[in-house]
Amino acid sequence: MESNNHSITINKLEKEILKRTSYMNNAKWFKLFSAIEKEKITIHSAYIKFLLTDRNYKFHFGGFDETGFGDVSELGPFEFKKIEWLLIPEKHEIERWNRNEKLTSEVITQPLDKLEKILNLLGQFEYDLTEDGLKIYGYK
Repeated sequence: MESNNHSITINKLEKEILKRTSYMNNAKWFKLFSAIEKEKITIHSAYIKFLLTDRNYKFHFGGFDETGFGDVSELGPFEFKKIEWLLIPEKHEIERWNRNEKLTSEVITQPLDKLEKILNLLGQFEYDLTEDGLKIYGYK
Protein backbone atom coordinates (compact mmCIF):
# COMPACT_ATOMS: atom_id res chain seq x y z
CA MET A 1 0.00 0.00 0.00
CA GLU A 2 2.85 2.40 0.86
CA SER A 3 4.41 1.85 -2.56
CA ASN A 4 1.08 2.70 -4.22
CA ASN A 5 0.80 5.95 -2.19
CA HIS A 6 4.36 6.84 -3.17
CA SER A 7 3.50 6.29 -6.86
CA ILE A 8 0.42 8.52 -6.54
CA THR A 9 2.51 11.27 -4.91
CA ILE A 10 5.16 11.03 -7.64
CA ASN A 11 2.45 11.30 -10.33
CA LYS A 12 0.94 14.36 -8.62
CA LEU A 13 4.39 15.94 -8.36
CA GLU A 14 5.19 15.31 -12.03
CA LYS A 15 1.83 16.80 -13.11
CA GLU A 16 2.41 19.88 -10.94
CA ILE A 17 5.93 20.33 -12.34
CA LEU A 18 4.52 20.32 -15.90
CA LYS A 19 2.19 23.23 -14.99
CA ARG A 20 5.05 25.43 -13.78
CA THR A 21 8.07 27.19 -15.15
CA SER A 22 11.12 25.47 -13.72
CA TYR A 23 14.12 27.58 -12.70
CA MET A 24 16.18 25.01 -10.81
CA ASN A 25 17.42 21.47 -11.20
CA ASN A 26 19.45 19.17 -8.97
CA ALA A 27 22.77 20.53 -10.23
CA LYS A 28 21.83 24.17 -9.57
CA TRP A 29 20.44 23.49 -6.06
CA PHE A 30 23.51 21.42 -5.22
CA LYS A 31 25.86 24.12 -6.56
CA LEU A 32 24.06 26.79 -4.51
CA PHE A 33 24.00 24.86 -1.23
CA SER A 34 27.61 23.76 -1.72
CA ALA A 35 28.72 27.37 -2.27
CA ILE A 36 26.88 28.52 0.87
CA GLU A 37 28.57 25.76 2.84
CA LYS A 38 32.01 26.42 1.28
CA GLU A 39 31.80 30.16 2.05
CA LYS A 40 30.80 29.30 5.64
CA ILE A 41 27.74 31.53 5.45
CA THR A 42 25.59 31.04 8.52
CA ILE A 43 21.87 31.12 7.88
CA HIS A 44 20.00 31.19 11.18
CA SER A 45 16.51 30.83 9.78
CA ALA A 46 14.92 29.98 6.47
CA TYR A 47 11.58 28.78 5.20
CA ILE A 48 10.82 26.30 2.47
CA LYS A 49 7.66 25.60 0.47
CA PHE A 50 7.11 22.38 -1.43
CA LEU A 51 5.07 22.07 -4.62
CA LEU A 52 2.43 19.74 -3.22
CA THR A 53 1.76 21.61 0.05
CA ASP A 54 -0.01 24.85 0.92
CA ARG A 55 2.23 25.78 3.83
CA ASN A 56 5.84 26.68 4.39
CA TYR A 57 8.18 25.04 6.87
CA LYS A 58 11.15 26.16 8.92
CA PHE A 59 14.22 24.91 7.12
CA HIS A 60 17.80 24.22 8.26
CA PHE A 61 20.71 23.88 5.86
CA GLY A 62 22.92 20.80 6.00
CA GLY A 63 22.88 17.13 5.12
CA PHE A 64 22.40 17.39 1.36
CA ASP A 65 23.80 15.54 -1.63
CA GLU A 66 23.40 15.83 -5.42
CA THR A 67 19.68 15.00 -5.37
CA GLY A 68 18.31 16.41 -2.14
CA PHE A 69 18.39 16.46 1.64
CA GLY A 70 18.75 13.42 3.85
CA ASP A 71 16.83 12.69 7.01
CA VAL A 72 18.55 15.42 9.03
CA SER A 73 15.64 17.60 10.09
CA GLU A 74 12.02 17.48 11.15
CA LEU A 75 11.13 17.59 7.42
CA GLY A 76 12.72 14.20 6.78
CA PRO A 77 14.43 13.42 3.47
CA PHE A 78 13.28 15.23 0.33
CA GLU A 79 14.40 15.73 -3.24
CA PHE A 80 15.34 19.14 -4.65
CA LYS A 81 12.68 18.81 -7.35
CA LYS A 82 9.97 19.13 -4.67
CA ILE A 83 11.09 22.66 -3.65
CA GLU A 84 8.81 25.45 -4.91
CA TRP A 85 10.79 28.18 -3.17
CA LEU A 86 13.20 28.90 -0.35
CA LEU A 87 12.95 32.13 1.69
CA ILE A 88 15.76 33.50 3.81
CA PRO A 89 14.44 36.39 5.93
CA GLU A 90 16.55 39.50 6.44
CA LYS A 91 16.22 39.27 10.23
CA HIS A 92 16.35 36.30 12.58
CA GLU A 93 14.83 36.79 16.02
CA ILE A 94 16.05 34.87 19.03
CA GLU A 95 13.48 35.06 21.80
CA ARG A 96 14.85 35.42 25.31
CA TRP A 97 12.99 34.45 28.46
CA ASN A 98 13.57 34.74 32.20
CA ARG A 99 11.19 32.16 33.63
CA ASN A 100 7.79 33.40 32.41
CA GLU A 101 8.93 36.92 31.50
CA LYS A 102 9.76 37.65 27.87
CA LEU A 103 12.89 39.72 27.58
CA THR A 104 14.01 41.82 24.63
CA SER A 105 14.71 39.52 21.71
CA GLU A 106 18.10 39.34 20.07
CA VAL A 107 17.83 40.16 16.37
CA ILE A 108 20.46 38.93 13.94
CA THR A 109 20.75 40.36 10.44
CA GLN A 110 21.25 37.56 7.96
CA PRO A 111 23.86 37.88 5.16
CA LEU A 112 21.47 38.41 2.23
CA ASP A 113 24.05 40.52 0.40
CA LYS A 114 26.54 37.63 0.46
CA LEU A 115 23.85 35.19 -0.66
CA GLU A 116 22.78 37.45 -3.53
CA LYS A 117 26.43 37.79 -4.58
CA ILE A 118 26.76 33.97 -4.66
CA LEU A 119 23.57 33.67 -6.71
CA ASN A 120 24.89 36.15 -9.26
CA LEU A 121 28.35 34.55 -9.44
CA LEU A 122 27.05 31.01 -9.90
CA GLY A 123 24.79 31.64 -12.87
CA GLN A 124 21.13 32.02 -13.73
CA PHE A 125 18.93 31.89 -10.65
CA GLU A 126 15.39 33.20 -10.31
CA TYR A 127 15.06 35.12 -7.04
CA ASP A 128 13.45 38.18 -5.46
CA LEU A 129 14.90 40.40 -2.76
CA THR A 130 12.03 42.06 -0.86
CA GLU A 131 11.23 43.28 2.63
CA ASP A 132 10.41 39.63 3.46
CA GLY A 133 13.93 38.52 2.55
CA LEU A 134 15.63 36.64 -0.26
CA LYS A 135 13.31 34.18 -2.03
CA ILE A 136 14.92 31.66 -4.37
CA TYR A 137 12.51 29.97 -6.76
CA GLY A 138 12.55 26.37 -7.88
CA TYR A 139 9.27 26.93 -9.78
CA LYS A 140 6.80 29.71 -10.47
